[in-house]
Amino acid sequence: MAPTWSPSVVSVVGPVGLFLVLLARGCLAEEPPRFIREPKDQIGVSGGVASFVCQATGDPKPRVTWNKKGKKVNSQRFETIDFDESSGAVLRIQPLRTPRDENVYECVAQNSVGEITIHAKLTVLREDQLPPGFPNIDMGPQLKVVERTRTATMLCAASGNPDPEITWFKDFLPVDPSASNGRIKQLRSGALQIESSEETDQGKYECVATNSAGVRYSSPANLYVRVRRVAPRFSILPMSHEIMPGGNVNITCVAVGSPMPYVKWMQGAEDLTPEDDMPVGRNVLELTDVKDSANYTCVAMSSLGVIEAVAQITVKSLPKAPGTPVVTENTATSITVTWDSGNPDPVSYYVIEYKSKSQDGPYQIKEDITTTRYSIGGLSPNSEYEIWVSAVNSIGQGPPSESVVTRTGEQAPASAPRNVQARMLSATTMIVQWEEPVEPNGLIRGYRVYYTMEPEHPVGNWQKHNVDDSLLTTVGSLLEDETYTVRVLAFTSVGDGPLSDPIQVKTQQGVPGQPMNLRAEAKSETSIGLSWSAPRQESVIKYELLFREGDRGREVGRTFDPTTAFVVEDLKPNTEYAFRLAARSPQGLGAFTAVVRQRTLQAKPSAPPQDVKCTSLRSTAILVSWRPPPPETHNGALVGYSVRYRPLGSEDPDPKEVNNIPPTTTQILLEALEKWTEYRVTAVAYTEVGPGPESSPVVVRTDEDVPSAPPRKVEAEALNATAIRVLWRSPTPGRQHGQIRGYQVHYVRMEGAEARGPPRIKDIMLADAQEMVITNLQPETAYSITVAAYTMKGDGARSKPKVVVTKGAVLGRPTLSVQQTPEGSLLARWEPPADAAEDPVLGYRLQFGREDAAPATLELAAWERRFAAPAHKGATYVFRLAARGRAGLGEEAAAALSIPEDAPRGFPQILGAAGNVSAGSVLLRWLPPVPAERNGAIIKYTVSVREAGAPGPATETELAAAAQPGAETALTLRGLRPETAYELRVRAHTRRGPGPFSPPLRYRLARDPVSPKNFKVKMIMKTSVLLSWEFPDNYNSPTPYKIQYNGLTLDVDGRTTKKLITHLKPHTFYNFVLTNRGSSLGGLQQTVTARTAFNMLSGKPSVAPKPDNDGFIVVYLPDGQSPVTVQNYFIVMVPLRKSRGGQFPVLLGSPEDMDLEELIQDISRLQRRSLRHSRQLEVPRPYIAARFSILPAVFHPGNQKQYGGFDNRGLEPGHRYVLFVLAVLQKNEPTFAASPFSDPFQLDNPDPQPIVDGEEGLIWVIGPVLAVVFIICIVIAILLYKNKPDSKRKDSEPRTKCLLNNADLAPHHPKDPVEMRRINFQTPGMLSHPPIPITDMAEHMERLKANDSLKLSQEYESIDPGQQFTWEHSNLEANKPKNRYANVIAYDHSRVILQPLEGIMGSDYINANYVDGYRRQNAYIATQGPLPETFGDFWRMVWEQRSATVVMMTRLEEKSRIKCDQYWPNRGTETYGFIQVTLLDTMELATFCVRTFSLHKNGSSEKREVRHFQFTAWPDHGVPEYPTPFLAFLRRVKTCNPPDAGPIVVHCSAGVGRTGCFIVIDAMLERIKTEKTVDVYGHVTLMRSQRNYMVQTEDQYGFIHEALLEAVGCGNTEVPARSLYTYIQKLAQVEPGEHVTGMELEFKRLASSKAHTSRFITASLPCNKFKNRLVNILPYESSRVCLQPIRGVEGSDYINASFIDGYRQQKAYIATQGPLAETTEDFWRALWENNSTIVVMLTKLREMGREKCHQYWPAERSARYQYFVVDPMAEYNMPQYILREFKVTDARDGQSRTVRQFQFTDWPEQGAPKSGEGFIDFIGQVHKTKEQFGQDGPISVHCSAGVGRTGVFITLSIVLERMRYEGVVDIFQTVKVLRTQRPAMVQTEDEYQFCFQAALEYLGSFDHYAT
Repeated sequence: MAPTWSPSVVSVVGPVGLFLVLLARGCLAEEPPRFIREPKDQIGVSGGVASFVCQATGDPKPRVTWNKKGKKVNSQRFETIDFDESSGAVLRIQPLRTPRDENVYECVAQNSVGEITIHAKLTVLREDQLPPGFPNIDMGPQLKVVERTRTATMLCAASGNPDPEITWFKDFLPVDPSASNGRIKQLRSGALQIESSEETDQGKYECVATNSAGVRYSSPANLYVRVRRVAPRFSILPMSHEIMPGGNVNITCVAVGSPMPYVKWMQGAEDLTPEDDMPVGRNVLELTDVKDSANYTCVAMSSLGVIEAVAQITVKSLPKAPGTPVVTENTATSITVTWDSGNPDPVSYYVIEYKSKSQDGPYQIKEDITTTRYSIGGLSPNSEYEIWVSAVNSIGQGPPSESVVTRTGEQAPASAPRNVQARMLSATTMIVQWEEPVEPNGLIRGYRVYYTMEPEHPVGNWQKHNVDDSLLTTVGSLLEDETYTVRVLAFTSVGDGPLSDPIQVKTQQGVPGQPMNLRAEAKSETSIGLSWSAPRQESVIKYELLFREGDRGREVGRTFDPTTAFVVEDLKPNTEYAFRLAARSPQGLGAFTAVVRQRTLQAKPSAPPQDVKCTSLRSTAILVSWRPPPPETHNGALVGYSVRYRPLGSEDPDPKEVNNIPPTTTQILLEALEKWTEYRVTAVAYTEVGPGPESSPVVVRTDEDVPSAPPRKVEAEALNATAIRVLWRSPTPGRQHGQIRGYQVHYVRMEGAEARGPPRIKDIMLADAQEMVITNLQPETAYSITVAAYTMKGDGARSKPKVVVTKGAVLGRPTLSVQQTPEGSLLARWEPPADAAEDPVLGYRLQFGREDAAPATLELAAWERRFAAPAHKGATYVFRLAARGRAGLGEEAAAALSIPEDAPRGFPQILGAAGNVSAGSVLLRWLPPVPAERNGAIIKYTVSVREAGAPGPATETELAAAAQPGAETALTLRGLRPETAYELRVRAHTRRGPGPFSPPLRYRLARDPVSPKNFKVKMIMKTSVLLSWEFPDNYNSPTPYKIQYNGLTLDVDGRTTKKLITHLKPHTFYNFVLTNRGSSLGGLQQTVTARTAFNMLSGKPSVAPKPDNDGFIVVYLPDGQSPVTVQNYFIVMVPLRKSRGGQFPVLLGSPEDMDLEELIQDISRLQRRSLRHSRQLEVPRPYIAARFSILPAVFHPGNQKQYGGFDNRGLEPGHRYVLFVLAVLQKNEPTFAASPFSDPFQLDNPDPQPIVDGEEGLIWVIGPVLAVVFIICIVIAILLYKNKPDSKRKDSEPRTKCLLNNADLAPHHPKDPVEMRRINFQTPGMLSHPPIPITDMAEHMERLKANDSLKLSQEYESIDPGQQFTWEHSNLEANKPKNRYANVIAYDHSRVILQPLEGIMGSDYINANYVDGYRRQNAYIATQGPLPETFGDFWRMVWEQRSATVVMMTRLEEKSRIKCDQYWPNRGTETYGFIQVTLLDTMELATFCVRTFSLHKNGSSEKREVRHFQFTAWPDHGVPEYPTPFLAFLRRVKTCNPPDAGPIVVHCSAGVGRTGCFIVIDAMLERIKTEKTVDVYGHVTLMRSQRNYMVQTEDQYGFIHEALLEAVGCGNTEVPARSLYTYIQKLAQVEPGEHVTGMELEFKRLASSKAHTSRFITASLPCNKFKNRLVNILPYESSRVCLQPIRGVEGSDYINASFIDGYRQQKAYIATQGPLAETTEDFWRALWENNSTIVVMLTKLREMGREKCHQYWPAERSARYQYFVVDPMAEYNMPQYILREFKVTDARDGQSRTVRQFQFTDWPEQGAPKSGEGFIDFIGQVHKTKEQFGQDGPISVHCSAGVGRTGVFITLSIVLERMRYEGVVDIFQTVKVLRTQRPAMVQTEDEYQFCFQAALEYLGSFDHYAT
């Protein structure tokens, strides 16, 4: 019956008592013995050993004994050995005796519960009784001595039948390897291997061989474990220190020895280290607040001795504080103080610290003061200062003195009143108001207002109005409808301050005041944004804006509704504009603002470089030259050029590019080019914005060179006894290096293996020759033959020699005769050779034909004696006959017969004249009549020409025939009439007469083009020349012309007849060429020459500031001295016409840039008066006011006098003028020189008339509407103001208006920390770097990277949080050892504060800071890589912050330097401080590692799981080449981090560089999900306000942009496995608006990034190009497989193969092309050197009739490939693949390996397989074989190019493995990562689609993925 408990009992016993009762009840359960290891029957050998092992368990622990026949064994030869740790005993019998020991032995196990027994039988045989298979010890263990912690191996080998099993005994007990945690292993050979040996391993070892026949023991062997013993010694001696009073110091003492010594500190006889807490090896003595000097002793002790070392701590003495400073003199900017030293000891110098009490900021310091009196200068007037003095001696700086406070004197204000505004109260009274100056420099006594209608007059002449200390005043008695200029100054008792900037106000009631603070900012290359503040308390209905280009452009107006910002668009790039703005009210237009200037941004050039020319300097180099684009198309400052070039016909669409060519360079040499190759060359100009358009491509061919390869497939065969035929093919096209001109055949007679006699050469000068017959050889003789091709540069490489033996002697010549029959045919007759009786004739070979044509060949029987053939007149026929005997063809007999000529029977064949007809000529080409109709040799032709339809005979022209029969003949018929039809006929002549005419051909001639005439120089200036020409009266064509001079080209309109050429150099010779631009041949060129004038009149006329006494303007003329005679000087007046805005233009150019032809006509015709009167009625034009033979010093324009026959007209009032001096030089050509323009001048300056708006009716509609809108805005502003807290209201007031006016710019999510920082801590950098829309990311990235990433560098350097932060806790002495780097600290305001530990100073400190994320504060913790002394703090932080994820961005060691210490356990559990960390799981992938830990805090029952992500693919130098692997890592981190977890802990080494990259990219990806913008600049600025140095390098800043650009461009393509089918269906649909499927778009995105040619350095070397199957599929330099180079062989380290990472292993695969015949040896070398024993072949040897792969393996017998002998072992034909096994042996050292080749045979020759099932099975079989038999090396995969099917195999291998482990699929990112390691992986869309199909089929084979 179960016990019952009453509540009273429970309350008395309590929980502890209840536990003890239950425990007592549990202890009553006992267990009888049972055997866990039973002894086995044994057969031993007499004299040997037998051991029976027996073990038992039970409760209580049983006792094990051995009995024999029921009695305990008792003999000297019987020994019982008990186990140490468990119940058991070994019965050992040694030596065995027969038959005495043959018996049954009993093992008895007993305890208090029971007793059990088990029996084992022993049989003992004599040596002569042993059966044949009895075990034998072939090699037993030997005595061995091993040092502790080293590995010891005890050898043992045994034989028997069956093979015996080997076990081991140590000290007579069995050895159990499984109980040693893998430290002790028994190898397959039977040997016992002991790793990390310990002293307990020492003992006597025996090996035992056991099989069914019996048991045999080896002789015992002792293993001795030697322990090294070293007396203690100091490896780091304690150092003595000098410190400041109250300072802290740490003294380190390190001792070593074996065993390691204990280390303690002592001061005299006092122990400073507790006896029970003595550290081993290292002890750091921490001394704080040290007041007195003392000696400290470090003691190291071990069992081998005690040593001591002493460190001396000396406390320095600082100087005392000086007396309180006394102020002796004050000025406005200086204070003089004196003080008492206060120190009896010498003082090195004094330090003064002072600070303004009205300003927050650091103290200012004056050092090195050697007296007790000092004047502090550079102070602010009227400011209160606090001053301290301290003394400095050789030890340091002492405490400061008491402070003194004093004030500087007053001064005149340093700045003007702010925000001066004026508005009209009435038509004659205005109110002026302002704000106080920023720097009053004292008490403002009042203000003075200056105003005037004539602002050009000095301010002293203005009217003024004094104001007492008030900020507004009214000014009355003003004139109506005038514009007044107003300025204000402030004054103190000392004097006046500066005047404010002038403002204008109209004395017209109701018109608004000036807009305030007009600012201009360039928005783009074509737009400028304007912003301003609206006039206060004004009813503005419109704004009017006037702007012009530069100072001379036409002023343009814009009118728009009230606003405070306006963007002016459609401007020119890189052009300065001037802006003025005025406000309009219903009463009229207010005053315009002062001019504000701004230049538009630069743009890309709009024209390419000009006149690009290419010249081939040698076979591998091209010189490219060009001229800059026209200046007006630069659109900015040119920063450089790039030249792009690529071979024509190249499969690689991306040209090579030479970048960063300086803008001053106009030519570049392209080197390392392909020989004799046509290149397409273009040039591009760059501004800072980017590249302009490409120039028109220039095609140029590199020079020829000698062929570098011999002719191919050279074969030679003996034709007969004296002749050898040599056959060949031309060299490889890529190695011909020129046009093959012919071939040389070298042959030499051989005897044995040596040449006899000089070699002979046969030359065949035919490029397409492919055979030659060498004759006149000796019978039955060996000849060595080589062939070489040659170009015009010389002969190339020779082929390998072919040795051929001629045949034996042949038959002689037959007797041959030929005659003509009466019918006109030819009859050949012959008789056999004279030696036919000795060598019977087997047949004849007859060759016959015309002498000028290839002969026909017939084989005739031996009995035939005649042959008949047809013949043509006028031809010579040749017959050659040879008899065929046993040795082949004999000698040839030849006979020829000529047939008389006759007149031709046919007419020539006209080839036509298409494209060869011009306005006055026809190019006619024809071929002779066909051979059958020629009837002889053609000696000449007759060409008949006549107008179509014209009466009379035709004109005939005779022309000699071409020397070569059958060649083409051509004749150009000239003197024909344009636009006329002609009929042409041709006939041929022999010596016997002419043949018939050809049928007539009709051609119509083209129209005659018109060319300009009378091209001449009309006028010459210093820097310009006027050219002119003439056309016929009726000419009117738009065809443009071009003028070329000094390498420059100008286009000229086809209708104009003159052109002014400007920007020339003075006194320089120029050659001008006028050419019709439309003609490809340049047209008719006309040339003139000119020399520009001397450089005289360089100074400009100077206008006096005041008129003379008569009121005339005074102009001082420049010096007129000239090196040549001057005929006359002319004063030219230029009236300036007002623009529509009332402004005068500003002339920026030179008079020499003007067309002065009319002025010159005035001079030459002397028709001045009539011209003058006519011009006064037109638009004002320049006119001549005076002529002088000697230039006077002064001139008065407008004095109405005559000078040299010219009127100096009076000046028009209100008009503005400039003038210049024009000199006429005494030269043959009309030559002139002009001075620069004078400054503008005018007679007076009347006020502009106001513009009156006639549409007054609109005022009554617009006025009320504007009033309502204005009232609503005021109400909203008041509400916003009221709702703000008082503490913030003051700060917000200045910003309220700005926010109202820029509501659309307000942040959308003010909770985001970055946006809040942009609002609250706006810096200039933040202002100029707003967030970037993701749609502009690509363009933004291009701008940053342009010009060698100049803008990226500037942007990165400008990042500044704009605040100062403290890090006092990092600098505490107790915390300094916790910092990995001295300069990487934790800011106090953002540091992570740990829960302090009682009594431990600094225990709340860790070098870590909170960092904000997107819309989440403290989303991350950025920290350094933990140090051994901070492991506990790190895990404590993870626990306290409830973090579930730790991200590690570094490896433990990089570049042989410790980057981070390992702060986690490799296995099991480790305790760090109060936290126990248990490793649950480790998953290592190719680029990162995921570890799962369980955390438990001492004293807590809670356990937490933390995931640790370590990114291992960040390179030692720089940043990752591609962001793809990093983005995959980041996605995995985000997926695994719980949403409710604490901050993500991120660290690298310092915790700032890579850590910052991770945080910014993660935060920006979160931002993109909601805002569609990124703010990298803002977020980095924010992070740097929370931890210093975040994003440590410019490269990291660029990598962030590249990662975000890729993430935006590629999107998230990862899907759960169960959603794959739905995802594929979505991809199969046509994207809206795209007309293509999602699958096509996704595949096209893969090809968006192109690799630069610099990534294929080794693959592009000339010595390696022939090793590439395709020129566009090359391995990247970073991932290529490098072979071991062969000494002296260039390129021997290269093979077209790339390492590819797998899912869990780096370099898991080698992707390579199908080997070529030339690269087969390299292929086997790559397999051997990389230990690759699995080869996957995904192609047949030939597909679609083309070679896809060379057969690189032997089929039947072994073959040698360089060092390696490959022996075929087996071949298995499976349904879908063939498995071949090869034994590969290295002939150098005899090592062998088995290589298995899997050839997949089911891939169709086109497209991809219909089903993926077979291919998936194939992938599984390959990897299963790798696991079973493969070594550690990679799997080598190839198809033909090594990218298409190869990419599919590797992609699916990775995708399927990831699906098994993670349950997700991302084929797009997998392929993208592969393409970062080898280009074009998964080459076609069909292959890409097949990957999805195969993954889906694989998915269908698993039930748990079924949907």
